[in-house]
Amino acid sequence: MTDKRETDLFDFRPPMTARREKPPVGKVGRVAGLGRATPEMTPRQRAQHFSAKTQTTRVRPVTAATGGQRRVMVKARVVKMGPAASKALMTHVRYVEREGAGEAGAEGHFFDKTSDSADAPAFARRCEPDRHHFRLIVNPEDGRDLPDLKAYARQFMERVERDMGTSIDWVAGAHFDTGRPHLHILVRGKRDDGRDLVLPRDYVSHGLRGRAQELATEILGPRQEMSAHSERDLTADRFTAMDRTLIGAASDGRLALTDVPDAMRGDALRRLVHLETGGWVSREGGETWRLPGDLRERLQAFGEREGRERAATKALWGGEWSGQLSRLEPVAMQPGERVVGAYAGTAPIGAYDNGPQVLVLDTADGRLGHLRLPTVQAVLALDRVAEGAIVEVRATALKTRPADQTIAEIAAERGGIYSAAEHKAARPADSDPFIERHVRRLEAMGREGACEVLGDGRFRVPQDYGDRAALADRARDGNAAMEVRVLDARPLKDQIDAKAHTYLDTLLARDAQTSMQGPFGEAVRRALPERAATLRGLSLGSGDPLALGAKDVHALSTMEVRTVFEKLGAHGKPVFMAASGQTFSGVYMSKVQIGRQPFAVVEGRHAITLAPWRAALEACRGQAMTGSVQAGVVDFRFGQQLGRGAGVEL
Repeated sequence: MTDKRETDLFDFRPPMTARREKPPVGKVGRVAGLGRATPEMTPRQRAQHFSAKTQTTRVRPVTAATGGQRRVMVKARVVKMGPAASKALMTHVRYVEREGAGEAGAEGHFFDKTSDSADAPAFARRCEPDRHHFRLIVNPEDGRDLPDLKAYARQFMERVERDMGTSIDWVAGAHFDTGRPHLHILVRGKRDDGRDLVLPRDYVSHGLRGRAQELATEILGPRQEMSAHSERDLTADRFTAMDRTLIGAASDGRLALTDVPDAMRGDALRRLVHLETGGWVSREGGETWRLPGDLRERLQAFGEREGRERAATKALWGGEWSGQLSRLEPVAMQPGERVVGAYAGTAPIGAYDNGPQVLVLDTADGRLGHLRLPTVQAVLALDRVAEGAIVEVRATALKTRPADQTIAEIAAERGGIYSAAEHKAARPADSDPFIERHVRRLEAMGREGACEVLGDGRFRVPQDYGDRAALADRARDGNAAMEVRVLDARPLKDQIDAKAHTYLDTLLARDAQTSMQGPFGEAVRRALPERAATLRGLSLGSGDPLALGAKDVHALSTMEVRTVFEKLGAHGKPVFMAASGQTFSGVYMSKVQIGRQPFAVVEGRHAITLAPWRAALEACRGQAMTGSVQAGVVDFRFGQQLGRGAGVEL
């Protein structure tokens, strides 16, 4: 029987959205979006679910960065063989052959270079003595237009064989149940002479995709300048790919239709007329328009408003605030501002869980406000945090990203050209994953026009690249960077009797609570006298109104640490706090909150270690790792990185 829960890698959702441990009692805020596929769905329901998601319009450049090539996503994974890997390979084989994955809802089937009915289990057995095998996903953007996906796969693998200079043993299956037909290809890790087949890193990162795009372009012809969703984009009240082209063609805010490429003028004229009707642009003459300097920002803000309100409503479904939708209102923050409130929920804005997020807080100034954050990483601190927890959001001025600064420095040293090879030559100590992140950043900035994509992983970086990249970030995310911090993981009602230093304790003997408004302020004012009585019962604090001294705060913090240690060490393992200079190892299990500081729980063979938590850890939950603390900075290394010495700095 096939496993309904397994999903295609290109439909991957952040690991933080799937947890094995049971949530705490009561409603728990989930950072992931609602409406995702569930294990209870039938294969057909899952197909309909993912097909629906693929219909959502995405903003893409009108002119392809690949110079007219058809776009193909290629993901490659190297799997080392062993008893567990052999079993996992057979599971993957059954997944590819699952019911409903084939064309017209048929069962999936494997094929190879010569046969339309390949014996995949036999292939898996051939892989067992090998050092490793490869799993590829080849996902053409225009896969539905390819006349024969099997023929495409065979021609693609022929080109890979020519590049590698060897015959390759492979099998593949085609999936049609996700709205975008794509290929799953299994490749043996052996050359025809018996040696291990090794694919160079650059070839995996760029070569495979280049071959796939090159072949798709030969079969279907050059990619059309407009995306498949261009018809609806021409009359959309939001920022679209055509708008990016119009803004790029304008000079000093003025755009003549003759400035647009001939093939696009008809669509450009329709878009300009729609924008003129909506008051976004103004006509200066028969074929000349005036474009405001903030056209992109205005269209983005207008287009996001509806999606943001819808996401905020979803974030409140089923919770304490679900009956208070009329109180919802947007919160805009400028650098230096701060908002504190009770956590009501989060949800993605749009169809993609890892895209922009909305965060809803019952704020201290009386609003049930929703804030926009750029990515799911910005709200990972709230993963598995209970509804009602006290959360702070600070807005800081956007700064030049360290990655952009590194890119600009290396390009300046290498004649204005950046590539992974140039980076490695300039800075040999930088790890390959670190360099790869810079390449991905440049690919994104290439779509924004901040640099020029030359192909084969090479980019032309202008001298003002840093300013261009910062401008693109501001256009997309606003003028402020948002930092989310949990001030107290407990709701107000749980803070009253807590043997810990709580958010309520910071308000004792202060006038801060008197300025609080709305339901949140009223709840604080009701809870403070009860909290004061609890503290007096613990012989902590003095005066009237009650005030806590430094010794009292230390005593409460000690109680909280002791409680956490007792809970984690309930099964007999000692618990330690990672100290500066200490190296520790184990499996990253979960996150705990002690006061205002989140800690990663790393369970080793003989002890449990608490180390400062970072959002990037959530992608590695359940993995073996080693870590070290130096001057408050934690360096974690996971999985295969343990043997290579390539760390993930968090």
